[in-house]
Formats: sequence, structure tokens, C-alpha cells
Amino acid sequence: MTTLAIIGCAVFLIGWLPLRVKPGRYAVLVSKTGGVDPIVVAPGDGRWSALAFLPTNARLVSFAPAMAERRLDISGELPSAKAYSAFMAGEPDFSYSFAVRLLAAPKPEALPELYGRWGVEDDAELSAWLESEMDLAASALRSSLGSATAAFPDEASLALAVSAKHPLLDVRGVTITAARSPDPRLYEEARRFYSAYMEKFSSSMESALADASSKAASDQVRVDALERYGRLLERYPALVDYLAIQAGIPPRPAAGK
Repeated sequence: MTTLAIIGCAVFLIGWLPLRVKPGRYAVLVSKTGGVDPIVVAPGDGRWSALAFLPTNARLVSFAPAMAERRLDISGELPSAKAYSAFMAGEPDFSYSFAVRLLAAPKPEALPELYGRWGVEDDAELSAWLESEMDLAASALRSSLGSATAAFPDEASLALAVSAKHPLLDVRGVTITAARSPDPRLYEEARRFYSAYMEKFSSSMESALADASSKAASDQVRVDALERYGRLLERYPALVDYLAIQAGIPPRPAAGK
């Protein structure tokens, strides 16, 4: 029984994967027969695998936890801010600015995918991948905040948005460390004033343009008629006397009289 117990204990220990992982690290199980195991190995996990009995068949690729930070300074103004501001007393400022801190790390459960899909095999490559992914996340976050509305951005919503676009990242937080945001009610009021004014201005311009167009058309008709009369009188000068008689005007004196 003692021998069997020792053998059983040895079998258990050989296949007990967490014993092969240093405290504070994670590992990916890679084997010739099974490929990349999709479940990450962590200290304290109850992971046992028969693949470990063949030393040349399986190996553990170990990684240390990594974390990265990005700080963003974002500023701009709401759509048509200057035009709307001009319609309000005191010309209120509709610009905004945010200072944002993004903190994230690779998800431990994403390590098998990072190894199998992206070829991340050690801490240096994991760090390089994290830096690249954080740059992409920061760029997307900057774009999102740069197209902000008058509403103050919600930190939890921003964190969820980053997580959705970068599912391999464990987003520890998106924090607004400083912010200046315009009054949304005042901006909306200015927008309504501006829209109402432009609508009235457009209606008045349409009416004025219609009147001007009608007058121009009438004037053109008169000009065309006078041009035709001029050409007709050039060809038939006697018509001048005829028209004068019709109008009750004495005809012109005959030439030489």
C-alpha cells in the first residue's frame, strides 16, 4: 500500500501543473499532441494533465502579469459652437477639455490566444503586444471623446466601450482626472435660438428672391419689347409719325421744311 501510495502521489505531482508555475505568474500549456490548451494555468488552480508525463511532449510557457497606462488630454468644441454662442447673451463658451487615464492589462485567460494567434512567447513580447494594444485603445478613446456631445462622459461606459473593442484587454479603469464641459441646457437653448432665426431668415430670403426674380423677369420683357420696337423703327421710320398720330402728337415736320 505504501508503494502504491507513493506511486499515486508521484503521478499526481507530475501531472499537477500549478506546481510548475512560479508564484505570481501564469502559464500556457503547449503540447505536440494537444496543441495550445485554451485554459491558462495559474498558481493555486486545480489543474492536472496527463500530458505532463511526457517531458518532450508538453511544456509550460510562463508569463508575468503586465499592466500599462495611457494619459490623454482631449479638447475641442461642440458642433457649431461659435455660431450658437453668438446668439446668447455674454457669448457662452461651448468648448470642452478632458484629462483621461486609461489603465489595462492582458486578460490572463487571453494568454493561450495571444500565444497561439499572435505568437507571444515571453514577457518581452507580451509587453510589446500590450503597448501596441494600449495605443489602439487610447486612439479609439480619444476619437470617442473628441466627438463628445454636451453630456459629460460616463467613466463606466467608456471602460465598457474600450473592453468591447479590445476583448483581450482587462480594462482596470478609465478615469476622468480633470474636465471642463459646457452646460448642455444652455447649448441646447442656443441651438434652438439659432435654428429658429435661420428658419425665419431663410423664409424671408425666399420671399425677397421670389419678388426680385419676378421684377427681373418683368423688366426683361420690357427690354425685349423695346429692342424689337427699335429694330422695327429702324426698318420703317415712317412708323414714328404713325404712332405719333395715334397718340395725338403732331407728326414730325417734313425734311427741308
